[in-house]
Amino acid sequence: MRSERSDSNQNYKEDTICENGGWNVNRRNFMTYPIETSLFDYSDTFLPVQALNQQVVDSALSIEDLRESMDIDVETNDLSNAILFEEEHDRIQNVAEIREVDGKYQITFSLTFGQFMWSVGLYLSTYFDNIVQIPMMNAVGTNVNGYKPNMDVVRFADDTFFRARQLIFRVVPESFTQIPNICDPQVFKNEIGNANGIYVGGMCFIMAHEFAHNFLGHTHYAANQEVTLEDEMNADETALSFISSEFDTGNGFTYKVGIANVLCSLLLMGQDTICSDGAHPHMDVRIDNIMNKLELPYEDILWGYVGCAIRMWLMVYGGYTIEEDMKVGPFDTFGDFYDYYLKLLKEYREKNFPEVVKPDWFIE
Repeated sequence: MRSERSDSNQNYKEDTICENGGWNVNRRNFMTYPIETSLFDYSDTFLPVQALNQQVVDSALSIEDLRESMDIDVETNDLSNAILFEEEHDRIQNVAEIREVDGKYQITFSLTFGQFMWSVGLYLSTYFDNIVQIPMMNAVGTNVNGYKPNMDVVRFADDTFFRARQLIFRVVPESFTQIPNICDPQVFKNEIGNANGIYVGGMCFIMAHEFAHNFLGHTHYAANQEVTLEDEMNADETALSFISSEFDTGNGFTYKVGIANVLCSLLLMGQDTICSDGAHPHMDVRIDNIMNKLELPYEDILWGYVGCAIRMWLMVYGGYTIEEDMKVGPFDTFGDFYDYYLKLLKEYREKNFPEVVKPDWFIE
């Protein structure tokens, strides 16, 4: 278990850039990737996460291997150099995709899912820091700096996540124009800055995943050939290989948290998200595959971050009670914490979802 909290390079607070939630991107002469917006009336529907669009693109294209591979695919493999950020007006209906537009394959993000994912990052980072990490440090006597939980920020994060969950069912614009928010963080500047960094890191992974489908030839399948579970796993691993070149940089851990937060967000979309939809792997399999490929020591706090998301899912959707939870632990490492809850998730999925299930929010 970590003996310090803010002096380690494993702490997501150190790796996020919090003045405006952006990262220090080395400006290069990029091939131009213009951002397009969908045709909704943004005067009526505006999600604050849209303010980070350019940061997402700049950060993704600062990853040299990813940028160079995308440039080549633009020239030789029908990749569009336009990236679409799309608001789904009714509710979350998609996460991201690469789709054919005028003979080119265009990477498209759902801003509606993005707002949900940003809120998950805010909630989990705040919850883990204040409700899990500090008490664990107190229990083993390593809180040498006397950190205390900040319940005001926990309540803010909890309220933000509660409003974000509404996006699974409907979009309520006024829920997200309330301040503090991304555009006006006020007293929660640090916490919102952390969430911005986690979000940008996660969106870079999503972009790399969608690009990987083109890079690996999946977009050029025959009309009667569908993307398989193996294709999706390969796209995850290819995306991870692109992003991993950044793991030893100053923002490396934030990228890792961003990747993990994508998986946590997908998990927390509902009860049936734990089961394969026929194209994507079971969530417990997908989470564990990526987490193990990050090659984290078992003392790493990221195991605890993901473990918190799994425990939350079990309590909200899996019938797991606080009374049951109070009987477990203490855990020697965050990795043990993660393993315990992942095992429960797998057992629940195998018992309750033995067959492929399309999630409630899935739209053909």
